Amino acid sequence: MDRRSILYGLGGSVLAGFTPWNGAQAGKNRNLLGFIRTNWSRDPFSFGSYSYIAKGARRGDVRALEKPINNRVYFAGEAVFADYNSTVHAAYESGQKTADLILNASHRNIAIIGAGMSGLSAAQKLASNGLNVSVFEARNRIGGRIWTDHRLGVPLDLGASWIHGTDKNPLTELADSIGQQRVETDDTYIVKGRDGRIINDRDVPDWVEDIVEIQHDAGADIDQINRPAYFLQSSYGGPDVKFPNGYADIFDALRGDYTVRLSRTVDRITYGNQGASVGMVDATEEVFDAVIITVPLGVLKNDNIKFEPPLPDNKTNAITRLGMGTLDKVYLLFDQPFWGKDATWIITPENDFPRGQFNQWLNLYRYLDKPVILAFNGGSPALEMASLSDEAIIEKALQTLDIAYPG
Repeated sequence: MDRRSILYGLGGSVLAGFTPWNGAQAGKNRNLLGFIRTNWSRDPFSFGSYSYIAKGARRGDVRALEKPINNRVYFAGEAVFADYNSTVHAAYESGQKTADLILNASHRNIAIIGAGMSGLSAAQKLASNGLNVSVFEARNRIGGRIWTDHRLGVPLDLGASWIHGTDKNPLTELADSIGQQRVETDDTYIVKGRDGRIINDRDVPDWVEDIVEIQHDAGADIDQINRPAYFLQSSYGGPDVKFPNGYADIFDALRGDYTVRLSRTVDRITYGNQGASVGMVDATEEVFDAVIITVPLGVLKNDNIKFEPPLPDNKTNAITRLGMGTLDKVYLLFDQPFWGKDATWIITPENDFPRGQFNQWLNLYRYLDKPVILAFNGGSPALEMASLSDEAIIEKALQTLDIAYPG
């Protein structure tokens, strides 16, 4: 497993459950204290986890989406940064790049739609150069798809989890600037079969690779992605690192003299030669010199923001062709661990569920020294389970663990 299989997960505002858990328990002498489940395809502020270049799309579609309109409407975010799309560093670098474009255009009053990594990256740079910046965020918090949750008594990232490749990665410098603690994760793994037996590599079913390497990275199935674009994507070198105290502290490095307006949902943008008007769902409207759109691709695909005049064909075509992937997380907190610290990744192909359901786990006990284990479900299996109840999801998770760790 390499960088593409160490998962860039996305948490969301749609949390289907959290502590306490009063339903069925795992095997003997196992007490599940609580859980957190994400359901990103149903999050109204993202409609998925992160973008991917779909079959029929090209990296040129990413560049088409990035291109400003009349120096009034700009786009930023992981979905519009062609070099490292689908990553947090892509979002950060996209925000920086877009800020540079605006600084060269001599604008003064700027609106930014979205207070995630890209939006705040641009906001800080523009404000530090003397521009008036207002950030509009539909959620009641900053961070977008970066969100550290503490409700289980442990800092758990419901969104992005890693810096993928630390060498020359701008996020490394950002985290260094505030002394943010990081821990390197390795690729050690164990494959657990029925009755707890260990499955040798040569006996692992072929389909597991597609689950681990594609569904749990792209958030889509192998037949949905543009394979050359996927496998030839640029990346930074060096190890991958997690934040034991949570990713969200990184936003302390992006503080600045700008205004953030929470719970402000933008539903329309009107633009022309004189500027851009930002309209909210409460019918209020404000005028700026320019606007930066940093909302997730899923919001654009869902047509939640209307543009007048309509977006150019090359942009609407790009939005249609590019894909929005889904990667959901299920965190389980037990009173004590029963799976050990030997491996970072636990693969469970024999759980009697359809392929892709609860086949890969991250052993957080190894890194947090807390009895927490995390299941990933991505692509079509995640979408198929989106409508299931909390109880049904947790029972699937517990059944998988009972098979892999009987007793």
